[in-house]
Amino acid sequence: MNEGIEPELLFDVAALLITSAALGPAAEVSVAPASFSVSRVVDTTTLPGALETGGTIIPLSLFEVAPHSPSQVRAVTGIAQVRELAALSSAQIKSLIASDPSLVTKLLASPPSARDVSDLWSSMNASARARLTSSAPRLVGNLDGFPTAVRNQANRAWVKQSIAELTRGLTGVDGRVVAESGQQQLHMLGRVEAALKTPKGKAAPPRSLFSVDDSGSGKAVIVIGNLQTADYVTYMIPGMFYTVDGQLGAWTGDAADLYSQQVSWLHRLSKADPADANKTVAVVAWMGYQTPDLTNIGSLDLANQGRDELARDIQALQLQRGEHQPYTTIVGHSYGSTAALMALTEYDFTVDALALVGTPGSAAQSSHDLHVRGNNVWVGSAAWDPVPSSAWFGSDPAAPSYGAHTMGVGGTTDVITGESLSQSIGHNEYFDPGTESMRNLALIGIGHAELVMRGVPSDSTRTLATAR
Repeated sequence: MNEGIEPELLFDVAALLITSAALGPAAEVSVAPASFSVSRVVDTTTLPGALETGGTIIPLSLFEVAPHSPSQVRAVTGIAQVRELAALSSAQIKSLIASDPSLVTKLLASPPSARDVSDLWSSMNASARARLTSSAPRLVGNLDGFPTAVRNQANRAWVKQSIAELTRGLTGVDGRVVAESGQQQLHMLGRVEAALKTPKGKAAPPRSLFSVDDSGSGKAVIVIGNLQTADYVTYMIPGMFYTVDGQLGAWTGDAADLYSQQVSWLHRLSKADPADANKTVAVVAWMGYQTPDLTNIGSLDLANQGRDELARDIQALQLQRGEHQPYTTIVGHSYGSTAALMALTEYDFTVDALALVGTPGSAAQSSHDLHVRGNNVWVGSAAWDPVPSSAWFGSDPAAPSYGAHTMGVGGTTDVITGESLSQSIGHNEYFDPGTESMRNLALIGIGHAELVMRGVPSDSTRTLATAR
């Protein structure tokens, strides 16, 4: 492999790498050995981390660079800290995190950009990737920028490890408060594992654990389908009273139902447009923020958290998908719709469709103020749902002056399939199977809003012949 490279040159390269490593990841080498000249740094997924000199590519893995130390990890922040952590041995990474769990907590609370994380991952060789993933699963599993499949692997491993550790720890706990806290976390993580299982006897798509947090009432994001390749991606954002311990399983089930309806509609629509036949979908059961209860429902503090986390996740998806962007839809329910509206006005990213049900209000005065292409904004309000008319957090998106489109949720007969569609009543029936609401949400998420039933006489004209 090294044929044609002078031995002296190899020593010079090694010296240069050692010097660079000692100075840190951001160091610039201004003086190179006389016999060595770096023409460029090669950074690809097949040869992650290499130097080219005189037309010869030399992998960095040929050299043993100066070992990094835990003190170097603590001396920096952000992406530099992740980079320094990745340079440690597995034993060092595990020891450092065990002695200072707050290191990962702080990194996740103020994360580096998804682009920086993605670039770092691309620069790492296979052994470094495996070492970091296995030794710091909680970090890898929850940082935007790492590949979805890697995050799923890391998060599942962390959940399993945490359950084992909590189970062992509870057998020797003396303090009642500590025991109750551990039992709560153990039960919550058990709910996560249960939500990741596909129903028995059904041909179901894979489920991925995109992020997980067992602090407080918990956070978790489960993906139905393949987020990295799907043509259509729908994010479902829940509202108040939704917790990982209480509702993650049901919310993931709702996402799976929406997935099934979207796949079914694409199959049906392929009769009118063969291009739909090979399209794929992914639905994200996004419980990536802690939702409010009766004690804090009047505050926007948790909506701010949801706004930030949702924006980061969607921006990371758009970064990783590059030239192959999916058709992206956000479905927001109740307080979750307010968080989504905030993200779509305060962050610089754009989605293809937005559907709001049971929303308590919008800070934006018009649907045209939202970063949604073509004003593709839809609002559904069920009978006996008191929340939409409250306009608690701003203007009412269901008001004609807002400029959004109305989608039917009152129950009817599907003019395309002939099936009877149920009515949604109250605040929590928008996602029930067989409802007009779910039928319409499925079509919005696959880019066929022209077939959405609106509860008006012209619904009778919405047939397959009108599909784009």
